[in-house]
Amino acid sequence: MKKFIPLILAFSATFCAVHAQPCSTGKLDPRVALALKTVLRDLPGSPTTSVEKVRDIRIPVTPFPQADRQILKVTADSIPIHIFNPLHTTGLPIIIYYHPGGFVTPLLPFMQFECWRQAKTFGAIVVAVDYRIAPEHPFPAAVNDSYRAFQWISANGQIFGGDTAKVIVEGLSAGGNLAAVVCQKALIDGISGHIKLQVLNCPSTDNARNNARYKSFQQYASGYFQTKAFSEYTIQAYAPNEDLNNPEIGPINRQDLRGLPPALVLTAEFDPLRDEGQRYAERLRSAGVQVGSHCFPGQIHCLLGLPPDSAELKLADELLLNTMRNVLNR
Repeated sequence: MKKFIPLILAFSATFCAVHAQPCSTGKLDPRVALALKTVLRDLPGSPTTSVEKVRDIRIPVTPFPQADRQILKVTADSIPIHIFNPLHTTGLPIIIYYHPGGFVTPLLPFMQFECWRQAKTFGAIVVAVDYRIAPEHPFPAAVNDSYRAFQWISANGQIFGGDTAKVIVEGLSAGGNLAAVVCQKALIDGISGHIKLQVLNCPSTDNARNNARYKSFQQYASGYFQTKAFSEYTIQAYAPNEDLNNPEIGPINRQDLRGLPPALVLTAEFDPLRDEGQRYAERLRSAGVQVGSHCFPGQIHCLLGLPPDSAELKLADELLLNTMRNVLNR
């Protein structure tokens, strides 16, 4: 871990100065290559794919103490939120977590474990929003649930021991899309000051029908878990008839990004979503938003396929932890 100290200290000291690393090695991590052959399979995607098949994502599940989680239903819409507090204490930062799954997958057990792990690792309360999913509930259901849950949590987080002055929104993949959209809607409504940081991990920032705009979508269309076909399938389920440039579907399409909360954007070299994530980070930075970003060479979508004790996953944790400390201690 010592080899990462200079980078981490630099990140903490100069938040804006850490830009995405060049991701052009062309070399897939051997550990990930093995996982792709033995454990991970490309996500399915075709007009004939059943939603049941898409939701049958088999990723090993690690158990956690159920006493560390409580489930509430909030707002008039009874949106389920899962509250993870393994430290069983109060006054902790609140991380509002939007899960991955292409807008068609619910909050699965392996995602719940990740929330619990982050709460323990970062000394926070993680609140996972189990937003409604497509095709049963197409756009804007997920956006509405995500935003209304944010509004409730940022106003009432003290009920479950959180510090509402220290709210962070985090999302992975499709969840990264929702986290970015929540920040934009909060800015429009004049309440983005409640958000101290947005963490976008391998985010989908554009409408998947616009994938021709991004070289990585063509380079890594298949063979690396996240696929072009899956992205096209999920956008058809989620937003079949919406404007290609609607910023509530593709937040990169909002013209004015000034005033948004500070951001940490993580991307991976062999991810079809890499370029749109990096481009969103660049657009935020050009708009004067404080942005830290890092691309992980040799890795795939959401850094899957790595052992839990890998240096890359430890670095991702350190980047988030130190960025949290930076923005929360101002």
